Amino acid sequence: MPLRRTQTYATLLLATLLLPLSAMPAAAADPAEAKTIGRVVRERADLSKLLLLLDKTELGSRLSEDTGKSFTLFAPTNAAFDKLPDGAVKTLLDPRNDDRLEEVFAYHVLRRSEPAWALQKYSLLRMATGQFLAIDLSRQRVGGARLTGTAVPCSNGVIYLIDTVLTPTTDDLFQTLQKDGRFTIFTRAITASRQGKLFQNMHSLYTVFAPTDDAFAKLGDETLQSLYRPENDDRLQDIIKQHITEGVFAAGKVPGFRSLGVTAVTPKSAFGQQLNFKAAAGNEDGPTIDGAAITQTDVPCANGIVHVIDSVILPAEDSLLDLLRAEEKYTTLVRLLEATGLDLPLASDSDLTLFAPVNSAWEAEPYASLVANPAESRERLYGILARHVISGKQVTQNNVPFKKFRSLHDAPLYVTRDGEDRRVQGTPIVETDAEAFNGLLNSIETVLQDPQELPEGDISAIEAILFIQETLTRGAELYDAAQYEASYRYFERRGYEYLTKYRVVDSGKTADALERAIRDNQTVLRFASEAWQSRNAFRNVLRTLEQREDRVQDQYLMLQQERKQFGR
Repeated sequence: MPLRRTQTYATLLLATLLLPLSAMPAAAADPAEAKTIGRVVRERADLSKLLLLLDKTELGSRLSEDTGKSFTLFAPTNAAFDKLPDGAVKTLLDPRNDDRLEEVFAYHVLRRSEPAWALQKYSLLRMATGQFLAIDLSRQRVGGARLTGTAVPCSNGVIYLIDTVLTPTTDDLFQTLQKDGRFTIFTRAITASRQGKLFQNMHSLYTVFAPTDDAFAKLGDETLQSLYRPENDDRLQDIIKQHITEGVFAAGKVPGFRSLGVTAVTPKSAFGQQLNFKAAAGNEDGPTIDGAAITQTDVPCANGIVHVIDSVILPAEDSLLDLLRAEEKYTTLVRLLEATGLDLPLASDSDLTLFAPVNSAWEAEPYASLVANPAESRERLYGILARHVISGKQVTQNNVPFKKFRSLHDAPLYVTRDGEDRRVQGTPIVETDAEAFNGLLNSIETVLQDPQELPEGDISAIEAILFIQETLTRGAELYDAAQYEASYRYFERRGYEYLTKYRVVDSGKTADALERAIRDNQTVLRFASEAWQSRNAFRNVLRTLEQREDRVQDQYLMLQQERKQFGR
């Protein structure tokens, strides 16, 4: 980044460092006296042309008079208006174009006050028009404009000066793809599959994972041409639907929307299958969606966003058993499944999730002896193998940090996530969420043990209390070390563990409040606040448990610490 641009960006950050305080709306302020956005625009000679738009729009009046709400205005300078064709402003101000004037002005307004250190976290903003605007503060870019000068704090928000008038996005998803030039095959296929209305629907928001022409070329000419034959109409429709999902799932962060990779966020395509996202941190080649590399992200359209991908996402047609048979590393597992009859469920229409041990996992005892003579150990092998299967498509890549499932023979199975580390029963998951039409396949390098555990009802309140006390101590250590995000993530992970293991002794309102407090709301700035709120939710649960137990001290003294606890 050039030195001058770096200095300008640093100045912008410093100018808005205290903005959340200075931009707080004064509820009792007189708009005629308050330094509102509208009044500041009136006082600046370099914004006199923007003032013409502000004075003629309803939203502009609110920026001048409303001190009870906050806004962000990306304000084109006079020099920005000078770039427009001759007569453009005059046409815009014509009373016959009032609706267009409102739209253009509103596209420069965000209905919340955002300091620069918040804006740098976002990739898209949803403007007052409801349309999305791309932002990259590291490059000082907002849509097609560049940020200039410093931020201007106001009593009801903040003004950022820009060097170009922003044009509202009017193209829908299909029009955006059609005009781009890289998606001629994709748009032709959309038309041939009669799915154009889905991409043009303006009554909802969508995310499209758009394969380029080069991506389609990977299929080969013969396969590609076959998709347009009448007998393959349904197949083509399924492929197109697999690339679009309802809702906005950005790769970056967007205020008011949850992004790809966020806890418990797994889009489902219009075809009905999950779209499994893996972030760049876990992939050497960058982020992927169902194995396709995402090469460009967060392209805004009038009815959603587009991500560009380098491969066509084909709907899953193979069963879990087919996936296993296609991989040499699962030959031992396949043989054992066939010997115990568990191969049939994995080939059926029932949705399952499988944690599949690779061949090397079976080489250690006691498994090596069982594998050598599976016909003589069918029942024991069935118990071991059933431990590796759970009902339903249960995503592990973006699962909540701690979750209990039930195996095929109803034993508890704990799946955890800590950063990029995913585990089942403490065993690392080396490959996650390979999709079959009837489930998801996860690869592990160790056979899961199958111990018979005590029922959850044997868990005592004192055990829950000890768990919370340990959580509060460690969370406070992280917070006091100014590791606010780490503290919040720790409380989040321990919160899900508490709700999973101990809710049997605490099913009241405090547990519900804890669940709300630890939910990942995709915060970008307020980790200290999130950690504080999570800590308080844990403390409230602790107080409830302590007050409810008349003999909590006696239980504490009687507890045998060395006794093996359920599910630990």
